[in-house]
Amino acid sequence: MDQKLRVYIVDDDAILLELLGAALEDEFDREFFTSGEACLARIAERAPDIVILDLGLPGIGGLEVCKRLQDDWETSDIPILFVSADDDIETRLLCYEAGGEDFIVKPFMPAELLRKVRVAARVLGEQRALREQAGFAQQTAMSAMVSMGELGVVLQFLGKSFACASRDELAAAMLEAMGQWGLNAAVQLRSGARAVSISHNGHELPLEVSVLNHVRNSGRIFQFRSRCVFNYGHVTLLVNNMPLDDGDRCGRIRDNAALLAEGADARMKAIEAEVLAAERRAGIEAALPRVRQTLEAVQANYRRNSLEMTQAMIEFHEALGRSFLALGLTESQEESMSALASENMQRLVASQDASLETIGRLEELARSLESLLRR
Repeated sequence: MDQKLRVYIVDDDAILLELLGAALEDEFDREFFTSGEACLARIAERAPDIVILDLGLPGIGGLEVCKRLQDDWETSDIPILFVSADDDIETRLLCYEAGGEDFIVKPFMPAELLRKVRVAARVLGEQRALREQAGFAQQTAMSAMVSMGELGVVLQFLGKSFACASRDELAAAMLEAMGQWGLNAAVQLRSGARAVSISHNGHELPLEVSVLNHVRNSGRIFQFRSRCVFNYGHVTLLVNNMPLDDGDRCGRIRDNAALLAEGADARMKAIEAEVLAAERRAGIEAALPRVRQTLEAVQANYRRNSLEMTQAMIEFHEALGRSFLALGLTESQEESMSALASENMQRLVASQDASLETIGRLEELARSLESLLRR
């Protein structure tokens, strides 16, 4: 059986502390603290896997506790879940900037808390699994940056983007390019009502998603402090660590990142078109057998009706000839009756010919669809 993850819960409200602990009792080992000082002292002895942190602690506040953990290399990868009654974008941005992993609004449902802690545990597992590869990936990215140059990264990305067949592949290619510039970034790619949000920290991190959803409406290029946002249609690119101490490099990054985001948007449009084409092709492939079956049924019905009509006309012609003898009609009357009968028979034949022509057009349509599928 896997060992339970250790969760430190920090809140100065004893009742809320009890509720937080009860929600996690079955799945996690918990330790409780009523102040930031007590939590930091315990972390110095034994680090937890996850910290649930009240934003409004007395003394050392939640933001300061989070920043201290983030600034210490040994504790910088501990996921921090903030708890607060303030649910506005400014508060969320403060928590995000401090290094928070997620945000829980008071009052909360125990099921919501458990779900969010499970997400943090999953992300923590992914980060630990990738940690062994981080050194090699960083070395490779830095070597690529030196050898290709900043614009070369954009050109390489544009080339790679043509091979990306999904949003996840395209987002990964964007993050790889940003990593070659030594930048930490988050990407959101949208297709219709669906969106995927990925960063160097993981996939679909709740607090990160909420920030991306907010800044996607902030204009084409928008910079706030060390962060810069690039919005192009289907794409939002958030750079978290712009080099503010190097104005020239900041300018180059804005130019190159804008090109990269614009190229990603173009590729997203192409992916959407390819998906739509594939769906239409699948629809044609599914419909074509039914079209063929319907055509065969129509042809069989046409042949049957033709035989029945031909037989009916023969029988009618014979019956008409016999009736002339019984009715005692004059020759001119017989000719008039025969002409009337012939005219109506010709109309029936013309109607059958029109049906046959319609069947021919349907067959040609089916062959055209088959030809399209073979291309």
